[in-house]
Amino acid sequence: MLEKPKTMEMMLSEVINSCSRENVSNTPDYILANYMKDCLVAFETASHLREDWYGVNMRIDNDWKELIQLAIGEASMCWSDIDKAGVFDGKRAAEIALKLLGDIKIGQDQVGGERP
Repeated sequence: MLEKPKTMEMMLSEVINSCSRENVSNTPDYILANYMKDCLVAFETASHLREDWYGVNMRIDNDWKELIQLAIGEASMCWSDIDKAGVFDGKRAAEIALKLLGDIKIGQDQVGGERP
């Protein structure tokens, strides 16, 4: 049977417990881990609001779908003799891009990478 991937809160809780830091405040490690996650989310939200205020967009999750599809399209042109490369299958390229996006989403979920 496959083990369920650990969440960021579970990993933080283990670190807190391994250092016995829950004893300092007499607070269970899972509560401290959840607090730390919430602090991170609050910081990310504040950072995004600051970027909006300055009129810049430094978010790494801009438009993943478009960025990945453009990259796959550009990579399809990396032949030494493009005229002999054959016919580009845009539908298949879109399927590859969507699968990659799904894999990225799964990875973010496994480490608690949700966006506020």
